[in-house]
Amino acid sequence: MLVTLVVASACMVVPSGAADAASSNACPDPSGTVKVGVSYLGSTAASVAQKTGQEVEQSPSDRAAEQAIKDGAAALNDAGGIAGCTVEPVIFNFSVLSSDYNGLSQQECVTFTQDNHVIAVYAAGYETKLAADCYAKAKIPSFWIQGLSLYQPSCETSTGSDEYVVAGVLTCRAGSFIKMWDDAGLFPKDAKVGVLEFNSVDGKAQNKTLIDKLWAPQLKKMGIPLQKFTVSRTLSSAGYADVSTQIGQAVLQFKAAGVNVVLFTPPGATMVTTFLPAALAQDYFPNYGLTTTDGPRGVALAPDAVKKGVAISWQIIDLPLDAELKLPANKAIQGCAPWSLATSDTPTGPLTGATNVCDFYNILAAGFDGAKKLDAPTLRKNVAGLGTSFDSAMTYDGATKFSATRLDGASMASILVWDPTTKTFVAQSKKLVPIP
Repeated sequence: MLVTLVVASACMVVPSGAADAASSNACPDPSGTVKVGVSYLGSTAASVAQKTGQEVEQSPSDRAAEQAIKDGAAALNDAGGIAGCTVEPVIFNFSVLSSDYNGLSQQECVTFTQDNHVIAVYAAGYETKLAADCYAKAKIPSFWIQGLSLYQPSCETSTGSDEYVVAGVLTCRAGSFIKMWDDAGLFPKDAKVGVLEFNSVDGKAQNKTLIDKLWAPQLKKMGIPLQKFTVSRTLSSAGYADVSTQIGQAVLQFKAAGVNVVLFTPPGATMVTTFLPAALAQDYFPNYGLTTTDGPRGVALAPDAVKKGVAISWQIIDLPLDAELKLPANKAIQGCAPWSLATSDTPTGPLTGATNVCDFYNILAAGFDGAKKLDAPTLRKNVAGLGTSFDSAMTYDGATKFSATRLDGASMASILVWDPTTKTFVAQSKKLVPIP
């Protein structure tokens, strides 16, 4: 997972009519206040400094992240809170530099479930399956970011339990990306594909299923040979050196085999930021197919390594910040922008306000609107009933689609192609592509 200096900020855009309804509700909790757990990936600046050799101050980034979470809660409360309750965020700094992500996940869960009794959790650090199991046992719905947390909800768990994904695409839905890449011209006539399989540490082997059951049959039908290289993930910051070694071996293997198209499974920006410099050092320039929520950000760190690439982008934060600032604003983003911060400093351009935290706050407000009980079954039922009415600050045009069997809301993607002249990704067309 790529760690940038951009700090995720919180925002509040209650769907039409929800604010008035919420303000007229009597809070189901006698105290009139409810707590929500919000983690953030702390010490991100220090992590980037460690990887790039730059001297970057750590504390302003963390302070800005925490302030944005508080400001988002304040905006939510100004709009009526959650089911008439005042919202109090419980903030947890999930340090990327931790020596034990399992231990930190346990500490986070204790903070949220035992010390503070939150009604929902937003997991935005490197949480592991231990945290997911802990929240499930406590019957607290948890919201996860694909590409960031070491635990990733699968299509099976998201339809059979009380786990949620607000904006994003679950791994199984990436099965449709082969056709999208093909339509965008990623595969040459003599294509030989190499896939980097980023192993999940939750034991579900979702990327293995994606490759073996979904991608491989499609490529075989197209007459394209495929070879796979598996990269094992790490449960601590110290393990990233081993990941780099593995990816370096993948570069040599793919180059020797004549692989001319490299695909990254989600979450894969750590692979992108490691593979590209290693490939450049070997004068190896395959075409690249990106699936991750932050792949284009990763390419931005090594632009000379890419001659041709196609990124399937479903969240605005897929892009580097300067590109985000140029995007047309949807109404959800406009609601976030007046106060949210993209970095510890005020940006020079118009702010998008795009953030998963914004969607987390908003969907709690919409999902518990008028609720008499603030529990997971109530939230699940009400989120399923939102359909396409929820406007996301994360997705293009705010497009989402929820149902009883689909709680990963992203429904449209922008196909981005690499421009070697400007060394950046640009939209292939203004038309968005539906993600099945």
